[in-house]
Amino acid sequence: MSKLFGFVLLTITFSCLSSPEVNLAFHMGLGTNGHYEIGGTMENKSSETLPYSALTYITIDKNCVPSSAKVANLGSIKANGTLEFRIPVDGVLSSYRVLSVSAWNDMGVPVDVDDKTAEVIKNRDTEFMNSCKLKRAGGAH
Repeated sequence: MSKLFGFVLLTITFSCLSSPEVNLAFHMGLGTNGHYEIGGTMENKSSETLPYSALTYITIDKNCVPSSAKVANLGSIKANGTLEFRIPVDGVLSSYRVLSVSAWNDMGVPVDVDDKTAEVIKNRDTEFMNSCKLKRAGGAH
């Protein structure tokens, strides 16, 4: 029994310490001729094709008013492959935020996904909020 417990503990510890094999590697807002979208790339570094992935996001208008959350189903990410996606956005895309990104296997079990851009965006939050405060106060347009 103690050997089984040790194996289970080791397995749990290893899975907690291993880095996610699925990443949101890149994303950005795009717009031309009145058509706007959010595009990006998901990477799957595992040996398992993941038939389902999704991204939850909000858009933020020019006055820094956020929309309700929207979920875009992105589709399948092949084993050791990438998935480039483009999500059409209604109206003008002034700004947006990725709230979460998900992927799950053919049995409905979620896998860990790492947003490689999250830290960079988080580091810009103070500047973004200060800009929004100025806009809302009428100091910048």
